[in-house]
Amino acid sequence: MGAGAVNASLVGRLHGKTRALGPVAGVSYRVASRIANTLRAGTAVRSADELDGIRIILFHSPPDQMETLFELLKAANIRWPGKSLVFCDCESVCAMAAHFQSRGASVAMVRKCPIPGRMTVGGTAPALTIANRLARDAGMKPVEIAPGQEDLFEAAVTLGSGALTPLIDYATALLRQCGIRDTEAVQLAAALFEQTAHDYAHSGRQSWAWYIREPAPERLVAQIMAAGDALRTVLSQLILFGLDAFDKHPEAAKAVREALRARGE
Repeated sequence: MGAGAVNASLVGRLHGKTRALGPVAGVSYRVASRIANTLRAGTAVRSADELDGIRIILFHSPPDQMETLFELLKAANIRWPGKSLVFCDCESVCAMAAHFQSRGASVAMVRKCPIPGRMTVGGTAPALTIANRLARDAGMKPVEIAPGQEDLFEAAVTLGSGALTPLIDYATALLRQCGIRDTEAVQLAAALFEQTAHDYAHSGRQSWAWYIREPAPERLVAQIMAAGDALRTVLSQLILFGLDAFDKHPEAAKAVREALRARGE
């Protein structure tokens, strides 16, 4: 069941690696024919009813057509018990998944992961087993997420990507202010974050700079004050967050807070 650029989705990457597709349904027979022709697989059908004869249904749609395709599939004359429905490269599928699960289907999702060479998968068996196989057939390593935890996973991705980029940019700006050339400042900032990530992958929390060695509060305060108005609050919060989160060096944390409070921060 598809809409949009199905060929650019996981479904398109499966051609030649899995069994031949069966019936292909869309919002119209014309769209279904276009999808089948583009994929060079499957047979266009005029109604989603014709998906009733198969055990595994793959679903792909861009966000702007999700609701339309969902309503068509929901209204189709399909006996859902025993069926496996796999959402491929789709966003916001929780409500849809719950609907089909309530009708007896097993449901899973598989979609791109920000980490190269991986795809995120989640859901219930046997659809989950199929989703894992689809990811591997596409040459990707599946990263399995517990049911209902998609938002938590996306929060982790945001924390390690979009939320982190401004910090790298600020580190670059501070290096420039030290007199380091622009290109080298960018490379040094990126290298600092890469090294931190590498060390964490090797040693976990123990790679933290102050896991054992207590930081000098006066040096931390000097760095915070030197960071400038735009970064001062963020840097102080990150430093104190680390001390609190790892439950380390409470006296140093207290000294930093008192020193900042004395400066009106």
